[in-house]
Amino acid sequence: MLAAISVIGIYFTLKSRFFMPKAIKKTVSDTLGSLSKRGNGISPFSAVATALGGTVGVGSIVGVGYGIAVGGAGSVFWMWVCSFFGMGLKYAEIKIALADREQRNGSFLGGAPFRLNGLGHKKLALFFCVLCVAASFGTGNVTQTGAIASFLGSAGVSRAVSAAVCVLVVALAVFGGRKRIAGINSVIVPIASAVYIIACLAILLSNAERIPDALSRIITSAFGLKSAFAGFSAAAISKTLREGFARSLFSNEAGMGSSPLAHATSAEENPSVQAEWGIFEIFFDTFIVSTLTALCLLCLNSVDAVSMLSSQFGSLGVWCFGALFAVFAFASVISWCYYAECCISFALPKSRLAPLLYRIAFSLASAAGAFLSGGAVWDIADILNALMLLPNMFLLLKCRKEIERIG
Repeated sequence: MLAAISVIGIYFTLKSRFFMPKAIKKTVSDTLGSLSKRGNGISPFSAVATALGGTVGVGSIVGVGYGIAVGGAGSVFWMWVCSFFGMGLKYAEIKIALADREQRNGSFLGGAPFRLNGLGHKKLALFFCVLCVAASFGTGNVTQTGAIASFLGSAGVSRAVSAAVCVLVVALAVFGGRKRIAGINSVIVPIASAVYIIACLAILLSNAERIPDALSRIITSAFGLKSAFAGFSAAAISKTLREGFARSLFSNEAGMGSSPLAHATSAEENPSVQAEWGIFEIFFDTFIVSTLTALCLLCLNSVDAVSMLSSQFGSLGVWCFGALFAVFAFASVISWCYYAECCISFALPKSRLAPLLYRIAFSLASAAGAFLSGGAVWDIADILNALMLLPNMFLLLKCRKEIERIG
């Protein structure tokens, strides 16, 4: 999977040439121009907010700390590398997925399953739907609610109460349908992101003298320079690279085909313009939120975001982080519910019972996060993420000629 992401990501990055100055100018102009466009579907901004809701949060905060704890500071470097080429991958998967959308009840539906079906690969499309629904319970639910429950537990709240709170809050959101989910995310994600970014910048400003050392540790650890003297450089690099790529994939979901399900419901009629939002999505998620998190953790010699904020802001930081983290995790949970419902709408277009049963099961599953924790949960989420790559990578390669140079 790491090899596939790297090769295909590099291919689409070079093919689209999005990093050229002309392409960057066009991307900024197009995305700002379509910010509040209305039509058959949600606004382009609501679509990208929903996609960001599925990425910014546990993966960008707790996931980064987990990656540093397991793979060392160098995992941040490989997260950057994977995310850089992931931009081209994200642009390609959104543009390709949006080329074959369906209009139902006055709004658009689309994504990898719809495009695969249009190309005559219905079984593969259904396989993708099954994987997406399964991943919504792991990547999009248990890891997120587990993080919320862990924080509540540290504050003295019992697991049973944490589980009940998660079920209630998730149910209130997901039973409102896709438009409510998009509306909620378009409000809470920007506000929570802004507050978190300000907090991280405050930490870095007060520890500015430690930033050069943090950057040095990222670079040296990425290539096993310090461990080379101990004779374990190859093993160290392998583990660091794996964690960096895994955390990048968990955080920005490039190549998985999940966020195009949200982008496809946008009112934007030009697939290329909406695909350019995908570039912004990864830039914001990885190169702003995840990078700020990593630098703060390394400056404070921590792998725990709660300790990071408490050491700087005291008890206020702990509760502020708890509120922010709950918002991020909540946004991710309901975004993944959004993805899964799009797949259910494709697989069972005439069924009214299937979406209802899914919402009930999804809401109840959020309680599991209070009782499950540890690396095994993250490993299962990583496996589900990797499996989703398979049908989506096939689609990308089959439709590779549709991707043109930006600008």
